[in-house]
Amino acid sequence: MKLQTKTHPVKAKRTYQDTLFRFLFANKESAIELYNALEGTDYGMDTEVEFTTLENVLYVEGKNDLGFSIAGKFVVLTEHQSTINGNMPLRFLNYVAQTYNKEVDNEELFKRKPIPILTPEFFVIYTGEENWDKDELRLSDSFIGPAQKNSMELVVKIIDVRYNRKKAEAILARSEKLRGYSLLLNYVNAYREEGNLLEEAIDMAVKRCIEENILKDFLIQYGKEVRGMLYDDITIEQFAQIRGEESWEEGRAEGRIEEKLSIAKAMIEEQLSSDVIMKTTGLTEEQIRQLQEEVPQGSN
Repeated sequence: MKLQTKTHPVKAKRTYQDTLFRFLFANKESAIELYNALEGTDYGMDTEVEFTTLENVLYVEGKNDLGFSIAGKFVVLTEHQSTINGNMPLRFLNYVAQTYNKEVDNEELFKRKPIPILTPEFFVIYTGEENWDKDELRLSDSFIGPAQKNSMELVVKIIDVRYNRKKAEAILARSEKLRGYSLLLNYVNAYREEGNLLEEAIDMAVKRCIEENILKDFLIQYGKEVRGMLYDDITIEQFAQIRGEESWEEGRAEGRIEEKLSIAKAMIEEQLSSDVIMKTTGLTEEQIRQLQEEVPQGSN
Protein backbone atom coordinates (compact mmCIF):
# COMPACT_ATOMS: atom_id res chain seq x y z
CA MET A 1 0.00 0.00 0.00
CA LYS A 2 1.32 3.41 -0.90
CA LEU A 3 0.18 6.84 0.08
CA GLN A 4 -2.50 8.09 -2.29
CA THR A 5 -1.85 11.79 -2.05
CA LYS A 6 -2.18 14.34 -4.79
CA THR A 7 0.93 15.65 -6.44
CA HIS A 8 1.64 19.36 -6.57
CA PRO A 9 1.61 20.92 -10.03
CA VAL A 10 5.00 21.63 -11.56
CA LYS A 11 4.26 25.34 -11.61
CA ALA A 12 4.29 26.49 -8.02
CA LYS A 13 1.41 28.49 -6.63
CA ARG A 14 2.04 30.26 -3.37
CA THR A 15 -0.36 30.17 -0.43
CA TYR A 16 0.01 32.46 2.57
CA GLN A 17 1.34 29.48 4.56
CA ASP A 18 4.28 28.86 2.23
CA THR A 19 7.84 29.35 3.34
CA LEU A 20 10.49 30.00 0.72
CA PHE A 21 11.99 26.56 1.34
CA ARG A 22 8.65 24.88 0.76
CA PHE A 23 7.89 26.99 -2.30
CA LEU A 24 11.28 26.27 -3.86
CA PHE A 25 11.15 22.48 -3.49
CA ALA A 26 7.41 21.82 -3.89
CA ASN A 27 7.66 20.27 -7.37
CA LYS A 28 8.74 16.81 -8.47
CA GLU A 29 12.12 17.64 -10.01
CA SER A 30 13.20 19.78 -7.05
CA ALA A 31 12.07 17.18 -4.50
CA ILE A 32 14.10 14.48 -6.25
CA GLU A 33 17.13 16.78 -6.35
CA LEU A 34 16.69 17.53 -2.65
CA TYR A 35 16.40 13.86 -1.68
CA ASN A 36 19.46 12.91 -3.72
CA ALA A 37 21.39 15.64 -1.92
CA LEU A 38 20.17 14.62 1.53
CA GLU A 39 20.83 10.90 1.13
CA GLY A 40 23.53 10.80 -1.54
CA THR A 41 21.29 8.81 -3.90
CA ASP A 42 20.96 9.14 -7.66
CA TYR A 43 17.24 8.84 -8.39
CA GLY A 44 16.35 10.00 -11.90
CA MET A 45 13.77 12.61 -12.82
CA ASP A 46 11.32 9.84 -13.79
CA THR A 47 11.17 8.62 -10.17
CA GLU A 48 7.71 8.49 -8.62
CA VAL A 49 7.06 11.38 -6.21
CA GLU A 50 3.89 12.17 -4.29
CA PHE A 51 3.60 15.17 -1.97
CA THR A 52 2.33 14.61 1.57
CA THR A 53 2.89 18.08 3.03
CA LEU A 54 0.25 18.79 5.65
CA GLU A 55 -2.12 21.44 4.35
CA ASN A 56 -4.36 23.95 6.09
CA VAL A 57 -2.53 23.65 9.40
CA LEU A 58 -1.48 26.92 11.03
CA TYR A 59 2.19 27.58 11.73
CA VAL A 60 2.08 27.40 15.51
CA GLU A 61 -0.20 24.35 15.47
CA GLY A 62 2.15 22.06 13.58
CA LYS A 63 2.42 22.72 9.85
CA ASN A 64 5.47 21.00 8.41
CA ASP A 65 7.54 22.63 5.68
CA LEU A 66 7.69 19.84 3.13
CA GLY A 67 6.67 16.20 2.96
CA PHE A 68 6.84 13.81 0.03
CA SER A 69 7.10 10.13 -0.78
CA ILE A 70 9.71 8.92 -3.27
CA ALA A 71 10.08 5.73 -5.29
CA GLY A 72 7.12 4.20 -3.47
CA LYS A 73 9.43 3.36 -0.55
CA PHE A 74 10.07 6.36 1.65
CA VAL A 75 8.08 9.26 3.04
CA VAL A 76 10.38 12.22 3.66
CA LEU A 77 9.52 14.97 6.11
CA THR A 78 11.73 18.04 6.12
CA GLU A 79 11.62 21.17 8.24
CA HIS A 80 13.62 24.36 7.78
CA GLN A 81 14.99 25.83 11.03
CA SER A 82 16.92 29.04 11.61
CA THR A 83 16.90 28.59 15.39
CA ILE A 84 18.05 25.68 17.56
CA ASN A 85 15.12 23.59 18.71
CA GLY A 86 15.48 20.41 20.72
CA ASN A 87 11.81 19.51 20.27
CA MET A 88 12.05 18.62 16.58
CA PRO A 89 11.65 14.85 17.15
CA LEU A 90 8.40 15.48 19.01
CA ARG A 91 7.19 17.79 16.25
CA PHE A 92 8.06 15.21 13.60
CA LEU A 93 6.20 12.56 15.59
CA ASN A 94 3.13 14.75 15.26
CA TYR A 95 3.72 15.27 11.53
CA VAL A 96 4.23 11.61 10.66
CA ALA A 97 1.22 10.54 12.75
CA GLN A 98 -0.96 13.02 10.87
CA THR A 99 0.53 11.89 7.55
CA TYR A 100 -0.23 8.20 8.16
CA ASN A 101 -3.63 9.01 9.64
CA LYS A 102 -4.63 10.82 6.45
CA GLU A 103 -3.71 7.91 4.20
CA VAL A 104 -4.54 4.72 6.12
CA ASP A 105 -8.10 3.44 6.15
CA ASN A 106 -9.12 2.98 9.78
CA GLU A 107 -11.02 -0.20 8.92
CA GLU A 108 -7.77 -1.78 7.69
CA LEU A 109 -6.29 -1.40 11.18
CA PHE A 110 -8.57 -4.14 12.51
CA LYS A 111 -7.58 -6.77 9.97
CA ARG A 112 -4.98 -9.46 10.58
CA LYS A 113 -2.68 -8.61 7.70
CA PRO A 114 -0.12 -5.89 8.50
CA ILE A 115 -0.58 -2.71 6.51
CA PRO A 116 2.56 -1.82 4.53
CA ILE A 117 3.55 1.80 5.13
CA LEU A 118 6.27 3.93 3.62
CA THR A 119 9.49 4.16 5.62
CA PRO A 120 9.73 7.61 7.23
CA GLU A 121 12.84 9.79 7.10
CA PHE A 122 13.20 13.03 9.06
CA PHE A 123 15.41 16.01 8.26
CA VAL A 124 15.97 19.47 9.72
CA ILE A 125 17.47 21.91 7.20
CA TYR A 126 19.40 24.33 9.40
CA THR A 127 20.36 27.87 8.32
CA GLY A 128 20.69 29.70 11.66
CA GLU A 129 23.50 31.86 12.97
CA GLU A 130 24.30 29.77 16.05
CA ASN A 131 26.47 26.67 15.82
CA TRP A 132 24.30 23.60 16.35
CA ASP A 133 26.75 20.98 17.53
CA LYS A 134 24.47 18.01 16.87
CA ASP A 135 24.07 15.90 13.75
CA GLU A 136 20.91 14.24 14.97
CA LEU A 137 18.20 14.50 17.60
CA ARG A 138 16.41 11.54 19.19
CA LEU A 139 12.95 11.43 20.67
CA SER A 140 14.30 9.30 23.51
CA ASP A 141 16.51 12.20 24.60
CA SER A 142 13.34 13.81 25.96
CA PHE A 143 12.04 10.74 27.80
CA ILE A 144 11.72 11.26 31.54
CA GLY A 145 12.54 7.62 32.30
CA PRO A 146 14.72 5.01 30.57
CA ALA A 147 13.31 3.57 27.35
CA GLN A 148 12.20 -0.05 27.57
CA LYS A 149 12.02 -2.55 24.71
CA ASN A 150 8.36 -1.77 24.20
CA SER A 151 9.05 1.96 23.87
CA MET A 152 9.75 3.88 20.64
CA GLU A 153 12.40 5.96 18.90
CA LEU A 154 12.47 8.69 16.25
CA VAL A 155 15.72 10.07 14.86
CA VAL A 156 15.99 13.41 13.06
CA LYS A 157 19.02 14.24 10.93
CA ILE A 158 20.21 17.84 11.22
CA ILE A 159 21.52 19.07 7.88
CA ASP A 160 23.63 22.23 8.12
CA VAL A 161 23.30 24.13 4.83
CA ARG A 162 24.85 27.44 5.90
CA TYR A 163 26.97 28.80 3.08
CA ASN A 164 30.75 28.73 3.52
CA ARG A 165 30.47 26.24 6.37
CA LYS A 166 32.61 23.12 6.02
CA LYS A 167 29.80 20.80 7.12
CA ALA A 168 27.61 22.12 4.31
CA GLU A 169 30.06 21.80 1.41
CA ALA A 170 29.25 18.24 0.36
CA ILE A 171 25.49 18.52 0.42
CA LEU A 172 25.40 21.93 -1.29
CA ALA A 173 27.59 20.52 -4.06
CA ARG A 174 24.89 17.89 -4.73
CA SER A 175 22.00 20.33 -5.12
CA GLU A 176 22.11 23.53 -7.17
CA LYS A 177 18.81 24.73 -5.71
CA LEU A 178 19.82 24.06 -2.12
CA ARG A 179 23.11 25.86 -2.73
CA GLY A 180 21.25 28.81 -4.26
CA TYR A 181 18.83 28.89 -1.33
CA SER A 182 21.73 28.91 1.12
CA LEU A 183 23.57 31.63 -0.77
CA LEU A 184 20.46 33.82 -1.03
CA LEU A 185 20.00 33.67 2.76
CA ASN A 186 23.70 34.35 3.23
CA TYR A 187 23.46 37.51 1.11
CA VAL A 188 20.36 38.70 3.00
CA ASN A 189 22.15 38.27 6.34
CA ALA A 190 25.26 40.03 5.04
CA TYR A 191 23.31 43.06 3.82
CA ARG A 192 21.39 43.24 7.10
CA GLU A 193 24.67 43.22 9.03
CA GLU A 194 25.74 46.22 6.95
CA GLY A 195 22.83 48.13 8.45
CA ASN A 196 20.26 47.83 5.66
CA LEU A 197 16.58 47.44 6.47
CA LEU A 198 15.18 43.95 5.99
CA GLU A 199 13.26 44.88 2.82
CA GLU A 200 16.36 46.52 1.35
CA ALA A 201 18.56 43.55 2.25
CA ILE A 202 16.16 41.15 0.56
CA ASP A 203 15.94 43.24 -2.61
CA MET A 204 19.71 43.56 -2.78
CA ALA A 205 20.21 39.83 -2.23
CA VAL A 206 17.67 38.85 -4.90
CA LYS A 207 19.20 41.27 -7.39
CA ARG A 208 22.71 39.98 -6.69
CA CYS A 209 21.67 36.35 -7.11
CA ILE A 210 20.08 37.12 -10.48
CA GLU A 211 23.23 38.93 -11.60
CA GLU A 212 25.35 35.96 -10.50
CA ASN A 213 23.04 33.43 -12.19
CA ILE A 214 21.99 31.91 -8.87
CA LEU A 215 18.40 30.64 -8.96
CA LYS A 216 18.08 33.15 -11.80
CA ASP A 217 15.04 31.72 -13.61
CA PHE A 218 13.22 31.03 -10.35
CA LEU A 219 13.88 34.52 -8.97
CA ILE A 220 12.89 36.24 -12.21
CA GLN A 221 9.64 34.28 -12.41
CA TYR A 222 8.72 34.52 -8.73
CA GLY A 223 10.62 37.61 -7.60
CA LYS A 224 7.67 39.27 -5.91
CA GLU A 225 6.60 36.08 -4.13
CA VAL A 226 10.16 35.35 -3.05
CA ARG A 227 10.53 38.81 -1.52
CA GLY A 228 7.26 38.42 0.34
CA MET A 229 8.11 34.97 1.64
CA LEU A 230 11.60 35.96 2.77
CA TYR A 231 10.19 38.95 4.63
CA ASP A 232 7.49 36.82 6.25
CA ASP A 233 9.89 33.98 7.12
CA ILE A 234 12.47 36.21 8.78
CA THR A 235 9.85 38.30 10.60
CA ILE A 236 8.13 35.16 11.91
CA GLU A 237 11.47 33.77 13.10
CA GLN A 238 12.15 36.97 15.04
CA PHE A 239 8.78 36.94 16.78
CA ALA A 240 8.94 33.18 17.40
CA GLN A 241 12.30 33.65 19.10
CA ILE A 242 10.91 36.42 21.29
CA ARG A 243 7.97 34.24 22.18
CA GLY A 244 10.27 31.36 23.08
CA GLU A 245 12.35 33.55 25.37
CA GLU A 246 9.40 34.97 27.25
CA SER A 247 8.11 32.95 30.20
CA TRP A 248 4.47 32.01 30.61
CA GLU A 249 2.65 29.41 32.67
CA GLU A 250 2.75 26.08 30.86
CA GLY A 251 -0.59 24.36 30.47
CA ARG A 252 -2.88 27.31 31.17
CA ALA A 253 -5.07 28.16 28.20
CA GLU A 254 -5.53 31.70 29.43
CA GLY A 255 -1.78 32.20 29.54
CA ARG A 256 -1.34 30.85 26.02
CA ILE A 257 -3.98 33.09 24.48
CA GLU A 258 -2.65 36.16 26.31
CA GLU A 259 0.81 35.40 24.94
CA LYS A 260 -0.54 35.12 21.39
CA LEU A 261 -2.52 38.35 21.76
CA SER A 262 0.55 40.18 23.05
CA ILE A 263 2.64 39.05 20.09
CA ALA A 264 -0.16 39.90 17.65
CA LYS A 265 -0.41 43.44 19.06
CA ALA A 266 3.32 43.93 18.60
CA MET A 267 3.11 42.71 15.02
CA ILE A 268 0.17 45.02 14.32
CA GLU A 269 2.23 47.93 15.63
CA GLU A 270 4.91 46.89 13.13
CA GLN A 271 2.17 47.09 10.47
CA LEU A 272 2.55 43.45 9.41
CA SER A 273 -0.19 41.81 7.37
CA SER A 274 -3.02 39.76 8.88
CA ASP A 275 -1.79 36.67 7.03
CA VAL A 276 1.64 36.92 8.63
CA ILE A 277 0.10 37.46 12.08
CA MET A 278 -2.22 34.47 11.66
CA LYS A 279 0.69 32.33 10.50
CA THR A 280 2.80 33.29 13.50
CA THR A 281 0.25 33.25 16.32
CA GLY A 282 -2.51 30.89 15.23
CA LEU A 283 -5.14 33.53 16.03
CA THR A 284 -8.24 33.75 13.87
CA GLU A 285 -8.85 36.48 11.34
CA GLU A 286 -11.65 37.85 13.52
CA GLN A 287 -9.41 38.02 16.61
CA ILE A 288 -6.77 39.90 14.64
CA ARG A 289 -9.36 42.27 13.20
CA GLN A 290 -10.53 43.14 16.72
CA LEU A 291 -6.95 43.77 17.82
CA GLN A 292 -6.33 46.01 14.81
CA GLU A 293 -9.25 48.17 15.92
CA GLU A 294 -7.72 48.45 19.41
CA VAL A 295 -4.12 49.19 18.40
CA PRO A 296 -3.45 52.72 17.06
CA GLN A 297 -2.21 52.55 13.48
CA GLY A 298 1.34 53.71 12.88
CA SER A 299 2.09 53.68 16.60
CA ASN A 300 5.66 52.63 15.92
